[in-house]
Amino acid sequence: MEPVHRLVELAAPLTTGAELKDWILIVVGNLFAAFLAVRALGHFLKKEWGEMVTLGVAAVFVGAIIWAPDTVQGFLTGVWGKVSGSA
Repeated sequence: MEPVHRLVELAAPLTTGAELKDWILIVVGNLFAAFLAVRALGHFLKKEWGEMVTLGVAAVFVGAIIWAPDTVQGFLTGVWGKVSGSA
């Protein structure tokens, strides 16, 4: 078992909200990737090709939101500007 002071060292870089947000996104992103891998394997083994492709498309979209939120926000803002005519 690790000593308590070692756990405090690990948490020390998480002193600002931005660093905490990044840390949470990394953890959630990795859990999301593991979940998708299990689901994709299940669809592959059952030969549910349509559902596997749909899962892949959704994974790309949600993964982009998790791992590159600022880029996705800029992209969607630009798309909305073109659709609404404000750009």
